[in-house]
Amino acid sequence: MQLNSLIKLFNVPRLLLSSRQSNLPLATVATQSCGFHSTVPLENAAGKASAPQKPKRPVNAYIRYAQSIRADLAKANPSASQMDLAKLTSAKWQTLDPPSKARLEEEYKRELAVWLQQNAKYLSQLTEAQKEELKQDRQQKADDKAKRDLKRTLKQLGRPKRPINGFLRFCAQYKPKPGVTQGEHKEQMKALGEKWRAMSESEKERFNREAEQAITQYQEEMKQWEDKMLAMDNGDLVRRKNALLSPAAAAPGGKTRLGKKEQTGAASGRPAAGGARA
Repeated sequence: MQLNSLIKLFNVPRLLLSSRQSNLPLATVATQSCGFHSTVPLENAAGKASAPQKPKRPVNAYIRYAQSIRADLAKANPSASQMDLAKLTSAKWQTLDPPSKARLEEEYKRELAVWLQQNAKYLSQLTEAQKEELKQDRQQKADDKAKRDLKRTLKQLGRPKRPINGFLRFCAQYKPKPGVTQGEHKEQMKALGEKWRAMSESEKERFNREAEQAITQYQEEMKQWEDKMLAMDNGDLVRRKNALLSPAAAAPGGKTRLGKKEQTGAASGRPAAGGARA
């Protein structure tokens, strides 16, 4: 958790390092700069009065320390990636003297106590509709985080990547050159879509054949990977249709049981949902 937060922190080019470099309190500087726990007033779609401004939660002692050494660390390691800088910060934190850690922790606790009072007052001023909106927003953020965590876990466990279909293979061959603007990229992709639709089936055949071959290989790799996950008691990572199968179990006819995404789209004339993603 701290490492992911640090990566976000080091990606912010204008982060103010401490309250001494700004007229704002340290907690405000940190949250405005790196986005930790920062929120904005809720606005009613029907034009009703918006909710009061939510107080920003102060960052913890570890992030405070990271903010204070960020500039010097980046200057001393100009070729280091954001991940490298985050790891260096973590190592420095481990060797930081106890009095310095205690001082940072005390600052955090003091500001946290103020925030708890402000937040309680803020919550008491919300209407039931605004409270429900906040609840839904928190749930959406939790769902998004769960999806990111799952995607990272699947990647770490070596889940095979689903191959792209014929249309996307065609686009990959004639993809826009790097360096174009977003608008130019959109126009070029639109032109590729029109060109694909105008092609004959024989012209599409090579791309679709390659896609079919790739999806066949992907099906076999997925079956082997899911067998491995089931054997490791990682059944929750296996697709729902295969979760009840024992390792090496095959669907009727000896074929791997796949979802609709895996069964279709390999030779379609348009990209399947998520076709370019793992």
